[in-house]
Amino acid sequence: MGLAALLALTVSGCAPSAEVSVRNYVDQAITGLDEGYYADSPEWHAAVAEALPDLYSAKNIPGTYRLLSSLTKVAGGAHSFFSTPADVAAWEQRYPPGHVPVPTVSYDGSVATVVVPGFSSAHQDEADLYLEAAAEIFTSPRARSTCGWVIYASANTGGDLRVMLVALSPLLDDGVVAVFRERDGSTTEVVVHANSVSWRDEVWGELPAEPTKLASRPIAIVQSGATASAGESVIIAFTGQEAVRTFGSATGGFTTVNDGFELPDGAAVTLSFAVMGDREGNFHEGPLAPDREGGHGDGSSQAVARDWVAGHCPDS
Repeated sequence: MGLAALLALTVSGCAPSAEVSVRNYVDQAITGLDEGYYADSPEWHAAVAEALPDLYSAKNIPGTYRLLSSLTKVAGGAHSFFSTPADVAAWEQRYPPGHVPVPTVSYDGSVATVVVPGFSSAHQDEADLYLEAAAEIFTSPRARSTCGWVIYASANTGGDLRVMLVALSPLLDDGVVAVFRERDGSTTEVVVHANSVSWRDEVWGELPAEPTKLASRPIAIVQSGATASAGESVIIAFTGQEAVRTFGSATGGFTTVNDGFELPDGAAVTLSFAVMGDREGNFHEGPLAPDREGGHGDGSSQAVARDWVAGHCPDS
């Protein structure tokens, strides 16, 4: 389902209501969409005014889906989307046994490469597997002896930002690593402390072990046009950290922060409510350019990133 950056959509599981009229259903949807990042624009108000007559005259609730999907994009931008009950049910399915995507690591001399895959799941035990795999990587003696790291995010199309940042917390400085700005200009901070990550008053999680902090070592991030959403949030979290460089090509450009709400029939809306900013207060709307463009193909970018790390190791 490709949920993005911040909050993976959690479905409440309530039974669909047969008593909700089309008009009430539409009104609930519009009220929720009014919270979108772009829902204070003239374009939003014009789109709603144009769509309401057709929405109210729909013969049934599924007859509203097409227009509500269009309005979702106006209210929240390209990173927002409407999901039918069938879409939501599909997203709630578990990963096949043994196929939960988790971080993996490989070593080339004194340089480690950690692959950070996209991850989106409604099931906490699957998130736990992701974090356990990260903890195993960063608590190993081999990890502690590396001189630097390559973070491979080139194939990370997004999912749950919380899980990804907690997984990478040993490589992140303590303190503010990202800032989210809502449409009224208010901001909130994502903060790393040791191996845990929090936002506002909510602790997103912590690794199930206490790895050594490795944030002072050189870190290269490999990115591509496929890197999107929560994958881009990983890049933003490292932006401004000393001895970090990015390699590859411009990312997908889905750098807004999403939340979601459910409708009475089990449909749901994933809606952008903020834009992502880095620790230095730079906000990003659109693709993230790398510090250094890669060559022809991802392997070239990864090799260049590895060589950069090796060249910046203390013993190089």
